[in-house]
Amino acid sequence: MFLRRAFRGAWAPALRAAAWPTGLLLALAVALAVPSYGQDPGDDVFVGWSARLRIALALLLQAFGGGFALEAATPGFRYDDGDGSGFHDGGYGYGSDAALARGGAELSLVPLTVTFLWIGALYLAARRLRARGAGADAAVRVALPAAGAVLLLGLFAQPEIAGVAVSASPVTAALVALALALAVTAGVLQRDDLARRLAVRPGALAAVRALGAATRALGVVLALCALVGFVVYANTDGVDGTALLLALTILPNLGATVLAIAWGAPVEYDLRGRFGLLGSGAEHGTVGLGEVGDEWGGGAVAGLLALGAVCALTAGLWAARRVAGRGGQALAGGLFLALYLLVTGASGIGIRLAGEYDDFGADGYFEVAPSVPDALLFGLLWVAGAVLAAPYLLRLTGGTGGPGGPGRGGTVPPRVPPQPGAPTTPPFPAPGGPAPAGPAPAGPAPAGPAPAGPAPTGPAPGGPTADVPHPDAQRPGAPHPGAPEAARAPRRGRGVLLWGGALVVAFAVGGGVTTAILMLKDKTRPGITVHPRPGAEPVADPAAGAATPRTTPAPQTPTAPESAPAPEATPAPGGAAAGAPTTAPTVPEGYEMAVDTAGFAFAVPAGWERVSEKQGQITYAGPTGMSHFLVGVVHDAPYTPLENLTSLEANSRKKRADYQRVRLEANTFQGRPGAIWEYTYTDEAGETVHAADQSYIADDGTEYAVYFTARERDWSEAREAFDTALATWTLNDVD
Repeated sequence: MFLRRAFRGAWAPALRAAAWPTGLLLALAVALAVPSYGQDPGDDVFVGWSARLRIALALLLQAFGGGFALEAATPGFRYDDGDGSGFHDGGYGYGSDAALARGGAELSLVPLTVTFLWIGALYLAARRLRARGAGADAAVRVALPAAGAVLLLGLFAQPEIAGVAVSASPVTAALVALALALAVTAGVLQRDDLARRLAVRPGALAAVRALGAATRALGVVLALCALVGFVVYANTDGVDGTALLLALTILPNLGATVLAIAWGAPVEYDLRGRFGLLGSGAEHGTVGLGEVGDEWGGGAVAGLLALGAVCALTAGLWAARRVAGRGGQALAGGLFLALYLLVTGASGIGIRLAGEYDDFGADGYFEVAPSVPDALLFGLLWVAGAVLAAPYLLRLTGGTGGPGGPGRGGTVPPRVPPQPGAPTTPPFPAPGGPAPAGPAPAGPAPAGPAPAGPAPTGPAPGGPTADVPHPDAQRPGAPHPGAPEAARAPRRGRGVLLWGGALVVAFAVGGGVTTAILMLKDKTRPGITVHPRPGAEPVADPAAGAATPRTTPAPQTPTAPESAPAPEATPAPGGAAAGAPTTAPTVPEGYEMAVDTAGFAFAVPAGWERVSEKQGQITYAGPTGMSHFLVGVVHDAPYTPLENLTSLEANSRKKRADYQRVRLEANTFQGRPGAIWEYTYTDEAGETVHAADQSYIADDGTEYAVYFTARERDWSEAREAFDTALATWTLNDVD
């Protein structure tokens, strides 16, 4: 019967309602397609307006979970260079004879601005339908055309440009749009019936109030943080109008990121894979309050912590004002945190590449997103403190919170204004007597004390619920609610002081706890621990909880120096990896053992330090000279060491005409498959440089590459450092 009513009802109003969000999508796509994005209008535009419109639609449909992918669609394509000679076969760009790209790219991004605007347009359209008396069956007639429009736009938003096809995942986007449209439209059209049902279910009513308070608070918080982030981004060097236009589509994403940093949760970035001439590598890092302080100073950190305190108090005050009781307010805070984590999880950006173009290969991914576990940890600290403090803040400033909100020793019933013609009661009814039927007589309040005895706690017999006296009337010396405004002036000044004090307390508590946790986490960041002679003392193993000696590998290369003999490797108990030694490495005089928390340890010349880490490559160097170690770490390497070094050699031959191979061959290092590469070249100063690179794959699939370079004229002496590093190399089981 419901479906019969849904499909036989009036479709014209429903189609007009579905046109609101559809028109919004088209308007946004047109706005994004107007800029030429660096193409010179004087020349032939490579990507025309219609193609830009379809690409913009594909990007916008990611708001519903649709994908955006680029893929080589044809083995070749034809272009017209405008000289009258017709069409030509070619690669990317006019007149290019380069090989066509093979593979593709994928962008993972949810433009939450588009999602929220689409929901808002649908909400306004549904309210118009409700004003005309439409029922819940109209939700079906609105949701189906709205989702169908998304499907059609998704099918249209798949152009093919220069042999590259754009994919938008229209079916996925349409299904998500259908679910959202049904939920929003049905909720708006059934609001009155829902209110009647909740009136007899206090628990469900409290949950709905808590959800409403959490949603409104999150909207205010995200808007504030998005404004701060957008202003900072707009003042960054190199940002033009086109970049600002694109940034408008991800304002909620930006707001969630700013709030995460303000609360102490870092933004993580991860880069892994092989990227053409750049070689292979992996880099993982974070951007948090520490990095903000290094870049902009302590004032920026203090400002972010203050912003975090304001956002937390906003959530707490919304809960205290609109939700009754401690339990309901805690529920509102929990829902606020859950919604915030949902937005945070959808606010990241990911890019995956796989393919090859003109000898430039790429196979990897780059992702940047706020850390959801850290956002949960710090969000619990900030929100819990704000939810606990907000009711007291409201009470001290004269507020009573939401229905049944905070009061003395419990909750205070709401003041219900009398209905026209209904009897009223005076502020202090006589105990046990009926309330007078007429209005309360005008005149000054009695000057004498109130009658002795307990104050009535329930309604007077025969009359409506009595109004509760103002809490201030119970405190000696407090002004009566009906006192002149001048008597209340001191309380306003006091309220300002209390608000300021609450902000200071929230800033101190939240900021202090955040700083303490960040300091504890900072101690566990990757770094270097230098032991003068690690063979003389054990190093604590954090996994086992006891002191265990560091192990040393038995070198498998014929380059081990006589001054650094390594003991014979024996299998470690408990199924340890083959080739893993169990005795401490022997470190020659003049060397120190560097234990790196990136997962390895080896001996370096005394005085050398860990100086940098970039894209999974960690550099150790001395205070003077050009010699240095470069240790590469690639998890789950998709190649063999020999394949990787061969690819790197091919790039070196192209870039350096004076490249000379000394050797490139497969070998076995610590019982695992590896390869060694040794070569020379001439640098910009005309100096001949000698380099050696030992690479191998560990048991867990991680590739470790130990690269060392020095001047050719010093190589006979400098080689000892490379051989010693290989002889003392070991994995230290640090994750």
